Amino acid sequence: MSTGEALARAREGSQVPQDARDKARELGWDDDLIDLAVEKGHSLAIIWQALKGGVTGAQAKEFLVHGQSAAPRDFSWMKVPTEWGIRAKAADPALGLAIGDLNVGTYGDIPDVWTNRSEIARGSYPNPLNEDMGYTIFEKAVVWADCCVPLYEDAIRDRWVSATDLNWAGLEALPGDLEKAVCQFMTEQSERAYFVGALWSGWLPDISYGFLELKLFLSTVIYDLARHSEAFRKRALSNCGGLGLQAPTDYSRVAQEARSFIELAAVLFVQDSMLYTLFSQGDQFAQNDLERQMYQLVAKDRARMRQYHVERLKHFLFKTPDRRGEQDLYFARAEAKMVKDWGDSAVWEPLAILLGGGRDKIAQGQAKLQELRKLQVQNYVQDLKDATFTRTHLNGRMKDMLA
Repeated sequence: MSTGEALARAREGSQVPQDARDKARELGWDDDLIDLAVEKGHSLAIIWQALKGGVTGAQAKEFLVHGQSAAPRDFSWMKVPTEWGIRAKAADPALGLAIGDLNVGTYGDIPDVWTNRSEIARGSYPNPLNEDMGYTIFEKAVVWADCCVPLYEDAIRDRWVSATDLNWAGLEALPGDLEKAVCQFMTEQSERAYFVGALWSGWLPDISYGFLELKLFLSTVIYDLARHSEAFRKRALSNCGGLGLQAPTDYSRVAQEARSFIELAAVLFVQDSMLYTLFSQGDQFAQNDLERQMYQLVAKDRARMRQYHVERLKHFLFKTPDRRGEQDLYFARAEAKMVKDWGDSAVWEPLAILLGGGRDKIAQGQAKLQELRKLQVQNYVQDLKDATFTRTHLNGRMKDMLA
C-alpha cells in the first residue's frame, strides 16, 4: 500500500471532526498531519489534547516524523509561590521524623475553616481548575484535637499482631459454662469493634484534607478496631467453642443514625469510655493468660480513642460554647441505649458467670458486675469532666449505679 493510499484510508476511517481540522490549521498543521497521527496510532483524544495545548504544526511534524516530544515546555509548575527551602527535622531523634515535625512554616498552618473542596495537600498551591471531592466537614472545631498528632505516632509504633503475639497454642479446655460465656462475650465484642470501625470508615471521606493528621489518626483507630474484631473472633473459635448469640443492636443503631460528626462523636464517647474501663479491668474476668494479655492490649489501644474523645470535645466546647446543650441531647440518647444493652441477658449473664467463676456462682458474679458497672459510669463521668463537660441529667439507671 502506498503512503498516499494509507493516508487516504486513515482519513476515511478516522472521522476527524471538522472543528479539530480547523483548529489544526490555525496552529499551522499541514492538512495531512492529523491523518498521519491517526495512522501512527494516536487517538483522537490525544490529538485533541495536543491541539488544545497549543502544539504548533512544526512541533507536531517534528514529533510525528522524528519521534521527538512536541509538548509545550513552560515549566509553570516550578514557579508556584509555595514556601520553599524547608528542611523538616526530627524534634526527638529517638522517635525519628514524625508527622508533627512537618508542621513548620506555612505547612503547619491548620486554619479554623478549610475552604478548599478538592484533595489539595495542605500547603500546596491550588490548581485553578479542580473538582469538588464531596467533603462536608470543613470546621476544625468539629473534628480536631491536638493530641491526634502524637496519638498517631503512638498507634503506628504500638501495634500488635493477634496471630503471633498471643499464645493460641497455650489455651486449655475450660468447663462448658465458662467456655460458652467467654464465646458469647467474644461474639458481642467482635461485632461491636467491627461495626464501629466500619462506621468511622464511612465518615472519614467527609473530613476535608486540611485536617490530614486527624484523618491519619482515625485511620489507625479503624485499623485497631479491625484487629480487635479479629482477635475476639479468633478466641471464640480456638478453644472448642464457637460464636454465640448476636449482640444487641440498639446502641449500634443510634450510632449509625447520627446525622452529624458531632452527634457521632458524642454517641461513641459513651461507648468508648465504657469499653476502655471494661478492658482495663480484664483481669477480673479473664480465664487464662491469653485473654488477660489480649484485654491489656485492647485497653491500650482504646486508651488512645478515649483520649481523642476527651480532647476533641474539650476543643469543640471551647470553640463553640453555645452548643453545650446540644451535647446533652446526644449523651442522653446514647446513655439510654447503653443501659438497655447492659440489661440484655446475652450481655450481663456471660460477664457475671466469668466474674463469679461459673454458672453456679452467677449471684456472686452479678455483685462484682455491679461494681464494675459503677466503675465504668464513674470513669465516664470523669472523662466528661476532663472534657470540661458536666451532664445536667445523667441517665437515671446510671445514676442509680453510682449510689
